[in-house]
Amino acid sequence: MKKHAYTLVLIGAVMMSLNSCTVRQKAVPLTPLNAQVNLDMDDLEYLGDIMGTSEQSYALGFIAYGGRKYHSGLLLNQGAGLGTLLPNNRGVNNALYDALQQKPDADMLLPVSYDRVTEQQFLGRRVNFSVRCKAYKIKNK
Repeated sequence: MKKHAYTLVLIGAVMMSLNSCTVRQKAVPLTPLNAQVNLDMDDLEYLGDIMGTSEQSYALGFIAYGGRKYHSGLLLNQGAGLGTLLPNNRGVNNALYDALQQKPDADMLLPVSYDRVTEQQFLGRRVNFSVRCKAYKIKNK
């Protein structure tokens, strides 16, 4: 009887591990009230809204593979500002890099929102990131 119970538990575990699903998450990062900007809006030239996208795959839930590896550390987690609310990983950095490439003369990006779609796969997942930003250029005086 115990042998059949172990077999049923093993079959149930295999069936659950082969199950696939998609998770969709949307967020709008907020700036804390104590943020300080030393530039006036008169010092900035608005270049327009831009979007960047990227795709990143993970094995065993945390080992990143595929995608682009070399665009990291752009704007995220630089102090207690807006970047701390965005996830700091290669997929978001690549999406921000794509957005910045649309406006090569931009000096800064202001992330407005991001969209993350996660597709669960066997022993891994694939995550698609989309970042919507506003691009600004600092005026020369």
